[in-house]
Amino acid sequence: MNDIADLEGRISAAMARIGRAVEGFQPAGGASAEGIDEARGAAEAEARAAMARAESAEAEIDRLNQALETDAAAGDQLRERIDALTETNERQQERIAELETELQVLLGKQAADREELDGLIAALGPLVEEQTNA
Repeated sequence: MNDIADLEGRISAAMARIGRAVEGFQPAGGASAEGIDEARGAAEAEARAAMARAESAEAEIDRLNQALETDAAAGDQLRERIDALTETNERQQERIAELETELQVLLGKQAADREELDGLIAALGPLVEEQTNA
């Protein structure tokens, strides 16, 4: 935006110089007052058009800066959400590992209990047979 302000200042200074030069101009025969007025009008119109273009460019820069800020804020929010999801995922992975360890322990206990029950059934089998036959 400093470039636009500098450009506007340079255009204004140039217009002032043109105005002073036109006022001090002494036609050397061929230039009439009407011609000078037309030239001055054309120069002023061109200066106004340049100022309008500079203002339009400044407005576009402001719009683009605002869009950039909006996108940056959205990017920050997305990074925060990604970080939160990553943290949640890591906690879930740790919990899954804990549950898998607990499952292995329980499966080991179940296998030991099954062996113990099989041993008891095998030991009770002859006693039940004996009671049934008696």
